[in-house]
Amino acid sequence: MALEMDAAPELISALADERPGRALDLACGNGRHALWLAHRGWSVVAVDQVPADIPEVTFVQADIEKHEFCIARGEWDLIICWLYWQPDLLETIAKGVRLGGIVALAGKTSGRFATSLANYRAAFPRWRELAAGESGGRAWFISRAPLQ
Repeated sequence: MALEMDAAPELISALADERPGRALDLACGNGRHALWLAHRGWSVVAVDQVPADIPEVTFVQADIEKHEFCIARGEWDLIICWLYWQPDLLETIAKGVRLGGIVALAGKTSGRFATSLANYRAAFPRWRELAAGESGGRAWFISRAPLQ
């Protein structure tokens, strides 16, 4: 299926067996992750500054860097921010996930907006890692929030 090919393999592996809930896909780009989740029964809101038409997904046009989209506290079962790095969003993302919810984050490890696995681990110190690593010029971190 094309959706399997488009979604990041780290996400597919870590999230395939998760029970659907409310998901937020920040800096969604073409919506590949939002669409993959929607096809698995998730209720998805996707946010990006460039308009996108993503079937079965609620799209919000907003500039995340300018904080035009507010991440409500404890609202989401899953927040994805894949291949977009904005350090001041990490605390807001952590607070936006419900107890036991999941964050799925990835960024490039070189260039102007470089990050690392260490940066993600530092921002989510007591979270249970579901998948994490660095390779191919990317760092990724998929982790579950504590239950209390």
